[in-house]
Amino acid sequence: MNFDIIGDIHRHSDALIAQLKLMGYRKRNGAWKHPERSAIFVGDFIDRGPNQIEIVDIVRRMVDAGNAMAVMGNHELNGGACSCDLMVNFYAIVHKPKIQLN
Repeated sequence: MNFDIIGDIHRHSDALIAQLKLMGYRKRNGAWKHPERSAIFVGDFIDRGPNQIEIVDIVRRMVDAGNAMAVMGNHELNGGACSCDLMVNFYAIVHKPKIQLN
């Protein structure tokens, strides 16, 4: 299986969606999917940009659909002091991988 490594989104959901489209991902059944690859999100989902909830939703739906894996970055860890609910969502994303690396 091939992977796309995506990091440092920083709440910029419009840029993430544009990048997913550019890489050949299409939205199907509520989640972005590529016909041959999966995404690995390497943290820094929050901080700076305008769309924190939308970013979490995009990544969570992709992980739940088996189209991605995600790990928290330093901004999520630091943001935990500000939003326990957000940290619970990221904990669930990280501990519910659908793709296993062999």
